[in-house]
Amino acid sequence: MKDFVTRSRILRCMDIQFFGGKTYREFEIASDENFEAGQYLMIRTGNREVNWPSPYFIHKKTAGGLVVLAREDQELYKSGLNDCVEYWGPRGTTPVDGKESPILVTEQGARFAVYPFICGNAYNRLIIVGHKREDIGQNSEMVEYCEEIGEISGLIGKDESPVIGAFNPAAAKAFAKALSEERKKNTYIFVSNKKACGIDGCKGCYLHNDDTSFGINVCCKGPFMPLGIIDFEVDGRCFETFL
Repeated sequence: MKDFVTRSRILRCMDIQFFGGKTYREFEIASDENFEAGQYLMIRTGNREVNWPSPYFIHKKTAGGLVVLAREDQELYKSGLNDCVEYWGPRGTTPVDGKESPILVTEQGARFAVYPFICGNAYNRLIIVGHKREDIGQNSEMVEYCEEIGEISGLIGKDESPVIGAFNPAAAKAFAKALSEERKKNTYIFVSNKKACGIDGCKGCYLHNDDTSFGINVCCKGPFMPLGIIDFEVDGRCFETFL
């Protein structure tokens, strides 16, 4: 994990329309770094007077750099070809060990968070909540759909593969309630609290934990954290909502 800021530029940008019709923008950032699925770059642009950095998941490495995905509500989305940026990273810890392919569980608004695993074909099943079947264009035979959070446990069944979830806060809490304590032991969830690490700031992305005096820093240990350690009553209000 690199611990210094790198000045870079945008080599390529391209609009992508999927995830239920939403528009995202893919950016190739000049870099010689490697990454693992689930890691991200903290990127700061010059698009505003107070330039807080924001996290962007990495989903591809090219000959010239790393490719990230930006939502319409993020600062990077407004940038263009050859614009200068600063990045810190890759940051975070991958939740996969390379031995078992995980089950991905998500809803449309948060599907960007599992996109790196889809791009890397690093999963064995994808369960999308809140929608009926649709063609996502990649490995569609591995996609399952359910309309309610409560159906997830039944879909997973006796499959002992690791589970990686990404949801809006209310759905994340419902997801946790839908799983047994045993199932939670091998389940990770995207913790969407705000981060600003590495580039002139910190927004305190810590989860409360009785075993450590300062809590668990999501920017390094996450952003996919073991579901069983999350107290939604204490920390859930800090989670970000994705429309």
